[in-house]
Amino acid sequence: MTSELAQGQDDEEEAALWVARHLSNAVDATAFAAWLAGGAGRREMFDALWATCMDEAVTDGLRVHDQKERVGEAARASRGHRRLAIGAVAAAMAVATAFAWPQVRFALTPEQAFATGTAKVSRVALSDGTIVLLNGNSRIRAKIDAGRREVHLDAGEALFDVRHDLQRPFTVVADNGQVTVLGTRFDLALNDARVDLEVERGLVRFESTAEKQSAVLVPAMHRTAMVNGRIASPVALGKNTVTDWQNGWLQVDDMPLADIVPRLKRWTDKDIVVEDPALLRTRAAGRFRLNQPGVVLDSLGDLYGFTVEDTGSAYILERR
Repeated sequence: MTSELAQGQDDEEEAALWVARHLSNAVDATAFAAWLAGGAGRREMFDALWATCMDEAVTDGLRVHDQKERVGEAARASRGHRRLAIGAVAAAMAVATAFAWPQVRFALTPEQAFATGTAKVSRVALSDGTIVLLNGNSRIRAKIDAGRREVHLDAGEALFDVRHDLQRPFTVVADNGQVTVLGTRFDLALNDARVDLEVERGLVRFESTAEKQSAVLVPAMHRTAMVNGRIASPVALGKNTVTDWQNGWLQVDDMPLADIVPRLKRWTDKDIVVEDPALLRTRAAGRFRLNQPGVVLDSLGDLYGFTVEDTGSAYILERR
């Protein structure tokens, strides 16, 4: 085991050296091909380090180094081409190493993936002790190493009970939104064009990666949403809103039909079709069983003036 660990560290150092050689155009193609073929995982290790070195911070550092080299080129000319090449490789490697090691190790960390089917709620334990409850038709991917914790919510909704760790912030990416915490309990959902956040405990930092907007701090028992890249100001939660879906309930409090539909879709194999934009703006209130989406839609139709046609593969909603 010790020899395998040492070999892995040697391969990482050699990968960094090969990246530095590529960055300085000092590559023996035959030797590089032989090195790649000489050990399992070397290609992946090199590719991960190369991608990280293309990060803006690294390329900026190399650009500064290049400029300094050009300024002093005449003065160093007499020292010979070989010495200049070695200096460039060393500088490139130093920049790459300084910025890349944490990112490379994270890139090489195995990814965990979890998903649920229709109307299925699943409890997941991540490797750091964080507990995630997945709603129906939901999917996450998680990467956790010694210095970083990152989860991607690819579909649906998840309730995160995050293990507190001051040294490793916990980040969840959903569409163009990003949530960062140290340890708290919050619900994040992809609802068509919205990213909805509800915080039950602690403090959550919510930011948009699509718009130039300052991050929004969302305290306990508050909610907010990101629409078209913009995050709304947090508002206080009503009772039983964060955890209702765990027990199969949909709590609706002055919510437009456009926001109700994606929540019901996690609990049915049938599509829900609403072609009338005005109907989607209908606001509703009530408490309904999620495992009976047809009954929920019929009840809402009776209350708010629309019909529901069940075609077998879809619910078609039309204004009366």
